[in-house]
Amino acid sequence: MTLHSQHAFRAAPLHVLLITLAWALALEVAPAIAADEPPKPVTIEVPTPKAWVGQRLPFYVKVRAPGSFVGATSFSLPQIPRTVILQVGTPVVSSEDVGDDSWFVQTHEFALYSQTSGTVKIPAFEVRYANRDGFTGPATDHKQRTSDVTVEIQQPPDYDPNVFLVTADKINVQETWDPPPGEAKQGDVIHRTITQKADQVSGMVLAPPPTNAPDGIQVYVKSPQVTDKTERGEFLGERIDTVTYQFKGSGTLTLPAIRYVWWKPDDESYGSHTLPEATFDVAAAPQPQLATVEDPNWQPLVWTISTFGVLAILVATQFNRIASWLRSLKLRLNPPDRVAARKLVRACHANDARAAETAWNQWLNTQPENVRLSNDLRSSVLDLHRQLYGQTSATTSSAISAWGGKALNETFKQHIHRPPSGDVIADESLPPLNPIT
Repeated sequence: MTLHSQHAFRAAPLHVLLITLAWALALEVAPAIAADEPPKPVTIEVPTPKAWVGQRLPFYVKVRAPGSFVGATSFSLPQIPRTVILQVGTPVVSSEDVGDDSWFVQTHEFALYSQTSGTVKIPAFEVRYANRDGFTGPATDHKQRTSDVTVEIQQPPDYDPNVFLVTADKINVQETWDPPPGEAKQGDVIHRTITQKADQVSGMVLAPPPTNAPDGIQVYVKSPQVTDKTERGEFLGERIDTVTYQFKGSGTLTLPAIRYVWWKPDDESYGSHTLPEATFDVAAAPQPQLATVEDPNWQPLVWTISTFGVLAILVATQFNRIASWLRSLKLRLNPPDRVAARKLVRACHANDARAAETAWNQWLNTQPENVRLSNDLRSSVLDLHRQLYGQTSATTSSAISAWGGKALNETFKQHIHRPPSGDVIADESLPPLNPIT
């Protein structure tokens, strides 16, 4: 302090000195008071707000309460174009000390997969939970909202935005046939099982099998088996698809190769795996020929005997083909799309989420690739998927049992009863997964 400032300080009035001292004390105490302020009830954290297209981007929601939690915490996850958000594993429970108070904390992990490059905004969404006052007090329900956050999605070089891309170090793709490709007969049925496994990728975002086949082969696809495993920080997604092929025609029939493509973030290159084409030599079903005689008096009797004889031989030797023909007749009289539609309506009436998902996939597999779905129907189906896959394993049963099928039933009936328009799927729909070479 200079001599001039010392004289000025001594000459200042007493009330000025007191005000200056009070301000100095306030500045020193303010950080301590701020530190003792209660924390926000709900916060959202993104440790690494940058990922590749199709790569898993984790983020966390922390829920705080001054007492123990009661029941399950639920989230109204936002809908983001070309983006999927999944809840991962079970919440981690801990505590935080703020001043003399202790807070209970739930940390919920989520995974975001986006097909949109550039800046992607996760809008604020609602969080619902309940807690007690301490450990034994009455339960109180709460509704809070997270804050908005933005993440950056990088686009790989030579990326085709019309192709659904998975980002992983490697996708393990295997297939089995029953029976294997080779010789077959018209009407035969074969089964193909394709299994995909990948680290840090949910089974939900792995590619479904294509349904294109040459004329003469009918394709049926079962609902996939999707499994996500979390163990000691490791995350493994698995998808198993079963495809059934039925030979309607004969001759040499070839199923095209299937090529799976993914982006490897470590060395920034593309990886791929191709399932080879499968060729079948399909023998035509024999056509029965009836014997004829010249004597007109014996011709009706011989024709009748020959007819019954041929029928008996056909029943004895061609039982599989006759059974296949009967199944084909049943399919024509009762096509798969109608069967699946009735199953979906029954599942919606029964509020059975599992049965509704299976019936929905069966019905969707009978539709053309360019079928147009209304926004209301797409929203109802998305809500069904959230109920099945958007909850923690500890709360899956209660969440599924709480699902109501009324909305899906109404929007689905509106779709199947509307006149055909010939329109194609809207631009915001996800493009087909993995091109076929």
